[in-house]
Amino acid sequence: PLAGSLKVVHAVPGAPAVHVNYLDMEHFDFSVNPTVVFGSNERYTLPAAVARDIRFTYAGDTTLEVFSQPVELNAGEISTLFLLGDSANLSSVMIKDEGLRTLQDSVNTVRFINMSEGIGAVDVGLADSSVVIASDLGFTDTTDFLEFNATLKNPVYRFAFKDGMGNELATLTFEQFLVFIIPDSPPFVLQRTFRKNVTIALIGSPDDGTGNNTLEVIRIDHF
Repeated sequence: PLAGSLKVVHAVPGAPAVHVNYLDMEHFDFSVNPTVVFGSNERYTLPAAVARDIRFTYAGDTTLEVFSQPVELNAGEISTLFLLGDSANLSSVMIKDEGLRTLQDSVNTVRFINMSEGIGAVDVGLADSSVVIASDLGFTDTTDFLEFNATLKNPVYRFAFKDGMGNELATLTFEQFLVFIIPDSPPFVLQRTFRKNVTIALIGSPDDGTGNNTLEVIRIDHF
């Protein structure tokens, strides 16, 4: 009850891996601190009601601070900080992870976020389908945590972020079960995601300034 939880997501295409000095220490031991690469995230526990700067350095030169973000979490607060911008001009957006649930039924809950600064509003649906899950998500817009059936009838969902014309920008395969068919034996089922809270985020840019498309859909687990 006297701590908060912060996830840091590296969402800067083209930027090197970062070290996150979440302890706000002058002499931080980067040798035991994992790096966070584009599209990945790490979770940190912070004391509640204590203002501190979350400091970032690039892995190639830990003597140079490239960005810092003041953070103060309430007791029990869970938030996600997205590192954004470009390698020469970093920024961030922090979102509270509200609506997390302890699930009892055969469901997972999924929240969708548009964290692509250059794409405008997007829709979220199922790939190769006309099913629409969320519409007109602008930059930093989020949905609530939405329930998805997690029975063997739905072992996999393939989520797609689409532009206003219905064109797929990027997709992610969300595995709930892996089913192995063994001849002359019952199927073997491996649970991949069951009764979990998950965020699915669009990151990157349709054009990084050199004509490269860096759009990517990533998964952030809240368990």
